[in-house]
Amino acid sequence: MFDTILALSLLLFLSKLIGNIFSRIKQPAILGELTAGILLGVHVLGPFLFSEPLYKIEYMQVLSQIGAMFLLFMAGYSHVKIDKLLQFGGRSIAIACVELPLSFAAGFWVGRLFDYSIIASLFTGLALSITGIGVTVRTLMDLNRLHTDYGMNILGIAILDATFGLFFLSFLAAFAHSQEAISLYTIGITILKIGFFFGGAVLFSRVVLFPIALLADYMNVAESKLGLVLSTLFVFSYVADWVGLHFIIGSFVAGIIIARHSDFTQKEIKNKLNGIAYGLFVPIFFGVMGAQIDFGVLKNGGLFAMAFILTGMSAKFLGGTLGAKITGYPVMKSLVLGTGLIPRAGVGLATASIALSAGIIDEKIFAAVVGMVAVTVIFTPLALKYAIQILEKNKKTSATHCLKYPDIF
Repeated sequence: MFDTILALSLLLFLSKLIGNIFSRIKQPAILGELTAGILLGVHVLGPFLFSEPLYKIEYMQVLSQIGAMFLLFMAGYSHVKIDKLLQFGGRSIAIACVELPLSFAAGFWVGRLFDYSIIASLFTGLALSITGIGVTVRTLMDLNRLHTDYGMNILGIAILDATFGLFFLSFLAAFAHSQEAISLYTIGITILKIGFFFGGAVLFSRVVLFPIALLADYMNVAESKLGLVLSTLFVFSYVADWVGLHFIIGSFVAGIIIARHSDFTQKEIKNKLNGIAYGLFVPIFFGVMGAQIDFGVLKNGGLFAMAFILTGMSAKFLGGTLGAKITGYPVMKSLVLGTGLIPRAGVGLATASIALSAGIIDEKIFAAVVGMVAVTVIFTPLALKYAIQILEKNKKTSATHCLKYPDIF
């Protein structure tokens, strides 16, 4: 318990201190939280402070997962409007139809190139298909760009990637255990569960949310509205996990639904939710992620790890950029979208851990996945900020040019 208290106090203090430094030099605050985790990790201060690695300390993984819930909940609650997300939904699906198969095929090809079995190669394809939604969402939120058209598309594509990844992983695990063809019954049950979740979410939004708001008004208990909001967040996260989706998708949906009722979007409640999320849980999530970064795994993974990481980054970037261009985005905005799809993070690590325990992959593939997470969670915030700066600079230049030479345009 002593390690937990010490880890929390140091992680929160350092994440805010270093985050402030990054903010002052106009870099995303997420880099401060990741850096705090790296400093408290196994290669810097961790061995001198803790009896075990920070991410293995009691309760830290649970607190980190709650942080992931709050991150996606706040994205849906404060930054995303459902009508805007649906407006860009068709384009998100179209882009995903380009980048997902390309990333999957690239990963499968790398696995086969290094003589891995078909099922292990299917997993390497899967690992390269899942975008790290938390990293990109937080970076876009730090830059106040999540509400943009490309921000909505990146978010939509990342959700589709995560849904596909977890859906496909369940079939891979079943196949690895049984070595038999997956039945249509299994596929049908999984699809029905997912349909049940989204159908239930719509029903909750239209039928249940208003009575809950009325109940909160009549409750003579301190922070009743806040308590009901948090309860909704955890229920949706649980149900999403139960039906086979990732729990953060449930958190995101809960945020969108809660934001639809004015009783739950009052300034006082927003401020309290912001305090809980960004003052406590979200920094823990990224701090623990930083503490898990181990560049030594690149050495263990050898040539395969290098090929896996470079292929994964290139395939996501090219697939996202190409898909965006095909659907009508200009070149620079397509490059921004492609950059936003590069990171791999929590969902990728979770699927790799499940695949390793199920005997689908070996330690070398697992090390390569961890290495890819390490590289992309640091690279993407910097690259995405730079790409957005170029995009907006080009927009300003074009606008100035149009004003200066109006007769030409």
